[in-house]
Amino acid sequence: MNFEIINTRRNNKIYTNGIDTYKVFNENYDKRLVFLESFITTEVEAAGVKVPSIKEVTFNDNHWCFKSDSIKGDTLFSLIKNDPDNVDKYLDKMVEVHTSIHKFKCPKLPIQKDKLTDYINLSDLDEGMKIDLLDMLNTCPKHKKLVHGNFTPHNILLSDNGDYILDWNHAAQGSASADVARTYIWMKTNMPEYADLYLTKFCDATNTSSKYVHNWIPIVAAARLGKKNPGEEDLLNSLISIIEY
Repeated sequence: MNFEIINTRRNNKIYTNGIDTYKVFNENYDKRLVFLESFITTEVEAAGVKVPSIKEVTFNDNHWCFKSDSIKGDTLFSLIKNDPDNVDKYLDKMVEVHTSIHKFKCPKLPIQKDKLTDYINLSDLDEGMKIDLLDMLNTCPKHKKLVHGNFTPHNILLSDNGDYILDWNHAAQGSASADVARTYIWMKTNMPEYADLYLTKFCDATNTSSKYVHNWIPIVAAARLGKKNPGEEDLLNSLISIIEY
């Protein structure tokens, strides 16, 4: 049986044989994270969100792997890149899918504020800045909406059977505005020409103050620093520097 590689990411590669899709994690990828992602994906699916259903979790040749049904369709990322004249329509679709997620609740998922706190503490920011950011975080309202944690055009698959949302390993219970702040940061890094437009569209669609979302951006950027991903430091530090006292 022939396998085609359809995506390569920092921690995994995605293959398909036309019937099933295989998410193969890098060698020595943390077993706990594999099963956490499997658990979260299953909980989100049970809540009613359209996700690729995990059928098997296997371990071969020092690689963990998820097996799920193959879903034929296009990611929003590929549609935007290949058809930029219609980017307005695609960003509207992205907002539609994003807001649909936030209508669900998954009470067994991790708490977003706890995750943000942990990653801010792991960052190399000075202690004074950490305290300021954690104080800001603690004063933010508590929400328990389902949030994706890495909602990007790569993770939205449009198919004849509906819109599927991929890669739930960062999902949690928390604030939709913090979730949008994370998407904004991703877009500033990868599709900067569309970042502000997406934020405007989301705020208009949800009647959310853009200032409220912007208040989350330094917090979420600081948490990203705690992940220590190469190449992000300059942008993240610039976003943290806009903190309002």
